[in-house]
Amino acid sequence: MKIRNSSVQLLLLIVTAILLVGPGSVAAKGLKPVNVTFYVSEIEVKGATDGIPAPKIDPATLSKGYRYKPPGKYDSKNPKKWQVSTYMFNPAAMTVYQGDKVTLRMFVVNGDKHINWVEAPDGSHASKEEISNRGREYLVTFTAKQAGYYVLRCDEHEPTMRSIIFSVPSD
Repeated sequence: MKIRNSSVQLLLLIVTAILLVGPGSVAAKGLKPVNVTFYVSEIEVKGATDGIPAPKIDPATLSKGYRYKPPGKYDSKNPKKWQVSTYMFNPAAMTVYQGDKVTLRMFVVNGDKHINWVEAPDGSHASKEEISNRGREYLVTFTAKQAGYYVLRCDEHEPTMRSIIFSVPSD
């Protein structure tokens, strides 16, 4: 059986990650907490067409993060044209070390209203709720006191508008 080069690279990447951040790793031991800043965009992605039939189920009924303008309502001059959209954070995943002070510099590209906050691994609020809207930058700060997954959330556009911040254990 021939092993492809990309398979070997993936295996090496996984092994390296386990050694660096896995249980008992030495990578984070003795590290002092630092200030970490991420630039996060709040984005609405849209797509429109008149070349394929509209969906039978309104996507907006599937998630608060989906929007739908059906044929006739999206473009009154083209009764076949329709549009869908979804909301998201970019980047969708970030990594910090436990103890780091995290600043998210969040710029809102689309959306009239977002209700953003960071959920800690234990389910508590790691940051205060921030109401934001397009064309502005907002700072969200918290200290990654716990190891595990923090979740940047937008209550207006759940579940599609989420970003994961992985806090690597420091000891």
